[in-house]
Amino acid sequence: MGLRFPEQTYSNCFFVTTPFKNWKNLGNIKGVYSALEDSLEYCRKNYSASILAYVLMPTHIHIVVMLQGTDLAGFMRDFKKFVSQKAFKDLGIKDQPVWQSRYDRVAIVSRDVLETKIDYIHQNPVRAGLAESPGQWRWSSAARYLGGRETGVKVYGDW
Repeated sequence: MGLRFPEQTYSNCFFVTTPFKNWKNLGNIKGVYSALEDSLEYCRKNYSASILAYVLMPTHIHIVVMLQGTDLAGFMRDFKKFVSQKAFKDLGIKDQPVWQSRYDRVAIVSRDVLETKIDYIHQNPVRAGLAESPGQWRWSSAARYLGGRETGVKVYGDW
C-alpha cells in the first residue's frame, strides 16, 4: 500500500500543524500545555526523534520534527493517542475526539525552509496577541533559541 503522502519516503524533517477538534480552545484548561509537552517528550524519546522547534497554542500546535527510520504518521498517531487517552483524561477533558482527524505537514528540504518554519512557529504567539515577543511565551521552543533556557521538551537546536 502506498503512502498517502509520498514526501514521507523522501524526507525525514517535517513542519506539522495539528488542531484540536473544531479548533476548540483547550489551552484555557489548567494543565493542558504541560500534558502536551509531556506527550511530545514521550514521543520524542519513544521514536528517537529530534524536535527542532515547537509551539503550543490554545487551539493547535506546530512542531518541526526530524525522524530517523520511522514514519511521521506513526509519530503523530501515538502523540495524539497519548494525549487523548492518558494526559487529557487525567485533566477531566471528556470531549472526544480531542483532535481533528488529520494534520498538515510540509516536508522540509532546505535550511531556508527550516529557518522560515522555525521563525513562523516562534512568532505565532506574538501574532495571536498572546505575547509581546517570542521568548515570553512559555509553551514554545523560542526561549531555547533566544537564551538557551530549556523547556519541557528537549529541543535539538544544533542543526
